[in-house]
Amino acid sequence: MTPIMPTAITEQGHVDESGQRRVIDYCLENGAVALGHFGYASEFYKIGDPDRRRLIELIVGHVKGRAPVFIGVTGLSNRIMVEHARQAEDLGADLLMVSLPYVNLPNADGAFRLFEEIRRVVDTPIIIQDTGATSPILTADVIARLVNEIGGIHSVKAEGTSFLDKTVQLTERLGGRVQVIGGAGGRHLIHLLHLGVTAFMTGTEALDIHGAVVNAYLNGDEEEAARIYFERLLPYLTFYMDHSEELLKKMLHLRGVIDCPAVIEPRQAPPMSEVEWREFEWVLRRIGYPNRR
Repeated sequence: MTPIMPTAITEQGHVDESGQRRVIDYCLENGAVALGHFGYASEFYKIGDPDRRRLIELIVGHVKGRAPVFIGVTGLSNRIMVEHARQAEDLGADLLMVSLPYVNLPNADGAFRLFEEIRRVVDTPIIIQDTGATSPILTADVIARLVNEIGGIHSVKAEGTSFLDKTVQLTERLGGRVQVIGGAGGRHLIHLLHLGVTAFMTGTEALDIHGAVVNAYLNGDEEEAARIYFERLLPYLTFYMDHSEELLKKMLHLRGVIDCPAVIEPRQAPPMSEVEWREFEWVLRRIGYPNRR
């Protein structure tokens, strides 16, 4: 499990440093083998430069080498992303997670130029982050070209349309030279295991459940892995996939990991209704989700 951590904030909207440290400890206690920040689950695009620097310093300093730290460097332009990459390397990140600029998406050649620019200024290994928006551009062929010609690619997280098919294509094209990581919040986790994926980059809201599926499968008990996946993971994902920005923090708040479950403004979507929340709480009770209350 290599989760993307959320950004803990106070009721006033400031970074909650003690809460962020608790998120780190919770991840490590639940079996995370690497920790990431400044992914979409971190609300990276809402965080200013001073907070960005402080968060990287805090995370690297609190982890203290207990696991690799990977930092997302995605921004609005190539120049911003190059600066983010240089800063993350300077502050001690073990890996850089690189997607494409999220407003004006480049074409395949533009994507290649972006990765070339980043590799010219940093030596830190790169995780290619595919998303729903980038998947038409970062095809298996384009990713294979990046691996073959850019160098320094550590792994790739495949998401977007038909990411199961893309996972197979990447596995075949890359021949094991680069690890393919599962994502999509844990959706299709059991199927990705069938396809040979053994690393997963999800949110942090239920690492114990995600990890239980993976561990059971890798220990040879496919039936137990499937039982946990279908009986404990999928039920909450029914709501989570539509409200992940809100529920990631609310679920960690229920566990007592963070004090404030607020989303950094502006929100992606309106809050869940009272009816939706009531039904979601019923699901959490059914799956035995930990609740400090």
